[in-house]
Amino acid sequence: MNETAVFQAALAEYAQAVTEVQKSRKMFDGVLGLGNHPSNAPCHDVFDKKVESLCLEAAEPENGAERAALVEAVFGAEGQWKGPEYARLMLIAAQRHTLPLLPLLAPESRKKLADWYRKTYPRRKRLPVQDQVLKALEKGV
Repeated sequence: MNETAVFQAALAEYAQAVTEVQKSRKMFDGVLGLGNHPSNAPCHDVFDKKVESLCLEAAEPENGAERAALVEAVFGAEGQWKGPEYARLMLIAAQRHTLPLLPLLAPESRKKLADWYRKTYPRRKRLPVQDQVLKALEKGV
């Protein structure tokens, strides 16, 4: 199974886990610091570690053909998210794991991704990690 398919499977598992967290949530969880806020659920860390592992694997020289597709899948996941906001933010945070892959992409691929990224994430809406990603995409293009 290629890295992109593994990522899509991990994303589906994450969506299911977030749904389960939402279902088990009590009325006042997280309000005024009481109870257990859903953003503290372990499923977020599990997903983040899976993305990190996939990106490290894709950085290996023998996995070069799949890099661009994996990066595109990680970048696009946030735009397709239909779940709660706190989980959408995890998808943005997970984009940081693509940073080691970006210099390994072909310049034309980086340019295409940088153009898409700028349009998808305008400056006024970008989080600091997204600024880092865009800077890495633009470097050397």
